[in-house]
Amino acid sequence: MLKLFSGGDQGEASWPMKKVVAALTARFGDVDLLGEDGPLSVYGVQDHGVNFVIAMMQTAPGSGQVAELGFLARFVGFPVTADTVEGLNRNLHISVATIENNDLFLMAGMQVVGAFDETQFNLLIEQWRRDLAVCLHGLTGESSSLTDAFPAAKLEAARRFAKNVAPPRIEGGGASDADMLARFMGAGKMSRAVCGDCDGRGKRGLIARACEACDGEGFVTRR
Repeated sequence: MLKLFSGGDQGEASWPMKKVVAALTARFGDVDLLGEDGPLSVYGVQDHGVNFVIAMMQTAPGSGQVAELGFLARFVGFPVTADTVEGLNRNLHISVATIENNDLFLMAGMQVVGAFDETQFNLLIEQWRRDLAVCLHGLTGESSSLTDAFPAAKLEAARRFAKNVAPPRIEGGGASDADMLARFMGAGKMSRAVCGDCDGRGKRGLIARACEACDGEGFVTRR
């Protein structure tokens, strides 16, 4: 588990562990302290039948100040291949998937930045849950559908309103003047483009730090 963390300077920023645990309890109900190893504390979380752990690396043993966070989920007994893992890693946002002894491990690690904010922390939790959903969908294959798991997608009125039709193509294969991406990104104002450093993810590296080139937005101003 320690390999999830960067091992960098832990004095730059930290969050009060009590606040982090309180936010987890408010979101998931009871969370269990599974164990401690020096500055590392590991908590178990159950979310609608899916188990995962959140590891908190303190600035020093017993400091109560969290410098880095890690997430870990293990999937046992699923048919996992190298192609499965490769496909998952193309679609995961803050996590990385790997196989060990025929088990699939989903992991994410990050260094905390700034003061603790429960709203921002919950957004981080939702990014992790999104990766869990992608992982589960990849493991269960065609037997499940992401749209089936999203209640709004089942409403016909919602499906009709959310429909976006591809613009007509012009000769030569290019898009017509009705370029959806250009309109969405505000064509005619300041032109924006997908960040080349992070491929639009807003995150870089195994521990998913915010991309410095785009400040975590995933887009940059076109020069």
